[in-house]
Amino acid sequence: MKDLEHNAGVQLAGREVLLLGAGGAAAGVLGPLIDARPARIVLANRTLAKAQSLVDRHATLASAEGVQLQACALDDVPGRFDVVINGTASSLSGGGVPVDARVLKPGALAYDMMYGPAAQGFLQWAREHGAVGRDGLGMLVEQAAEAFLIWRGVRPPSGQVLAELRLELER
Repeated sequence: MKDLEHNAGVQLAGREVLLLGAGGAAAGVLGPLIDARPARIVLANRTLAKAQSLVDRHATLASAEGVQLQACALDDVPGRFDVVINGTASSLSGGGVPVDARVLKPGALAYDMMYGPAAQGFLQWAREHGAVGRDGLGMLVEQAAEAFLIWRGVRPPSGQVLAELRLELER
């Protein structure tokens, strides 16, 4: 969440969020997403039953936070979204983006949890459809910063680290 809200500057409260995938990555981020209090989170997955199971496990938290939470199949996503988060393995496998571009509101943030070359297809798709693409490098940096804080008692300047990493990767 820190990468989305601080580094990308997108406040999730009151927003419409589409989370793609129902595996470990999606399961790991769903609780913190709910805690950020978007108006609605739709969890879309290739297998509807798997998405519904993950939604069911988080229903009490979503209700307590006032977040509408629902599951759907990837080919039946209801509506358009401010934030689309790709937690599927499609980027890793070189597969296409698993949803139609109609899910993107103009100027939406399209966030792939992958980074580097694996995320390029998703990021290009986002740009081609009027969204702002962002890869998961910041998520990796923020996770490392949290671990550093736990182990060392000091939070490193993650924004600076992320900027330096991006510069290094551009070379």
